[in-house]
Order: sequence, then structure tokens, then C-alpha cells
Amino acid sequence: MKLIHSAIRTSDLNKSINFYVKVFGFEIREKRYIEAHKTTLVFLKDAAANFEIELIADDNPKPLPDCENSFAHLAFQTDNIDEDAKKIKDSGINFLREPFYSLDKSMKIAFLNDPNGIMIEIIEYLKK
Repeated sequence: MKLIHSAIRTSDLNKSINFYVKVFGFEIREKRYIEAHKTTLVFLKDAAANFEIELIADDNPKPLPDCENSFAHLAFQTDNIDEDAKKIKDSGINFLREPFYSLDKSMKIAFLNDPNGIMIEIIEYLKK
């Protein structure tokens, strides 16, 4: 598996976009609204496109800690999520959410926590 993005929950999406674009030179790769979750996702890519930052803005945000942004999760890409999920479960680790299909069926996704409570997302991009 390879690390592909880190996610940050934000209360001011435009301010966060401007920061990462102006300070670090990231570019917007994709912006999408997920009606079912009332959430906007913005994926910012670095110049080499080796790593992305996912900004998450909820229509009705939950209170954030005493800072404007909150770290949400690390994301790893896999070629076979079911195979990796079995290995993870066999090692005694429980999933927060077992592998499931995204709403548009373009990905299969799972969530678990690391030993420190950091959320980990595992993604398999499906061929269309």
C-alpha cells in the first residue's frame, strides 16, 4: 500500500484552499459535493502529484477542537482491499467500517484506527 492523501476537516473551506494553494503551491484536482452527507470534498495535489490533501467541509459542521482545522485521517491506496482487509483482520485489528462501495461505485473503501486512535482510510479504485 502507498500513502496517497491526508484529510483535514475545515470550518472555512475557501481560507484553507487559499492557504495550501498560495503557500505550498497545491492545485485543485477535484471538488465535489456529496449530497447524502451534506459535505464538500476538495482534493489538492502537489506539483509532482505524489500526495494530496483532502479538505472536508460539512454543511452543518460539528464543533472542532480549539483550532480552525482538524486532522481527519490518512489514506492508503491498495490494489486489493479485500485481500488486505483479511490480513488486517487476521492480525487482530478491527475495522471501524468494513470495506464498502462508494456511492458512485468507483471505489471500495474501509476505515480503521491506528493504535493511537488516528483514523486510516484504505481505498481501492475500481476499474470502470
